[in-house]
Amino acid sequence: MTNITVKKMYYKFAPFGVREKIERFRRRKEIDFFKTCFEQQETYFRDHLDEFRYDDAKKTDILRVFSLLKEKGPVTFPEMNELIRKKYFTRKLEIKKDSATGLFYVLVDNNKKLFYKSGMDEISVYRSFNSVSLEQDYASPHRYLTNDQYFVGVMNSDAKQVSDRDEDSFGVTNNGIIIDVGAAEGNFALSVIEQASKVYIIESDAAWCEALKHTFSPYKEKVEIIQKYLSNISDDNHITLNDLIKEYNIDKVNFLKMDIEGYEKQALHGGTIEDNAGFVNIDKMAICTYHNPEDDFEISNFVSQYGYNIYLTKGYIFFPDSNNPPIRKAVLRAYR
Repeated sequence: MTNITVKKMYYKFAPFGVREKIERFRRRKEIDFFKTCFEQQETYFRDHLDEFRYDDAKKTDILRVFSLLKEKGPVTFPEMNELIRKKYFTRKLEIKKDSATGLFYVLVDNNKKLFYKSGMDEISVYRSFNSVSLEQDYASPHRYLTNDQYFVGVMNSDAKQVSDRDEDSFGVTNNGIIIDVGAAEGNFALSVIEQASKVYIIESDAAWCEALKHTFSPYKEKVEIIQKYLSNISDDNHITLNDLIKEYNIDKVNFLKMDIEGYEKQALHGGTIEDNAGFVNIDKMAICTYHNPEDDFEISNFVSQYGYNIYLTKGYIFFPDSNNPPIRKAVLRAYR
């Protein structure tokens, strides 16, 4: 019996609660490290409150979330009900292997294939798809779009939960041009593909780009996959927003989504024009703000100077690293 067969049987027959206990035991050293990490960071945060550019309400919020982490352990979304996470990691997915490419894919919306990069097996695909779906759940602070907007993989929720988290509708306009920066498997682009007239996918990882080609092969007339980093310079491996828009003769971008592991500020600077006097023509932006400690503050200030209305999504994300604090705002939404 192969390892992958054993894994599949384990995920199929072992109850969620048993798997959770086994997973916590397996990760006990990692969990102990995170516990020590956030306890030390809480102490540091309390001792240096005046050094952080947060108002009193946000400082109180962060201390409240530190308390939740003590109760729950190192969970990504401390304010989210555990039952929400459980429903994603106990559901069945239709995961298949493409005979021509050898890549695994998840079948979504009955006929759309979301491909995963080479080297990922069924179990890693299952975990990845559910983790990313959980990020976009109606109760998640990581959600790019408001709750009236469809998103691939997100499970149904009661109407109250959906309406409770709605701001004014924030999403993709029909027949708009979309730029998806840091696409990975492409779940955002696939969620909005039917509404868009054109989607530009910016992804630097060659293995993900190969998977993206297969996912979007039914839409190849309206999808452009660009294997580069979005940055504040343009060269063989990088491109700026300004140059991207010029190169592809884009008149106006309806929606920009950006999740690029802490390089969001750098990439946004590549969208300035006329000696920083203006910004490229983009209607709406969803920008991740949790990779660096004060990205929410700095990105908000940068974007607002160009006439954007801005707000941060509700709730906090736990993002442990060597910087303080690890409790951060997840996504900035901007529109003009």
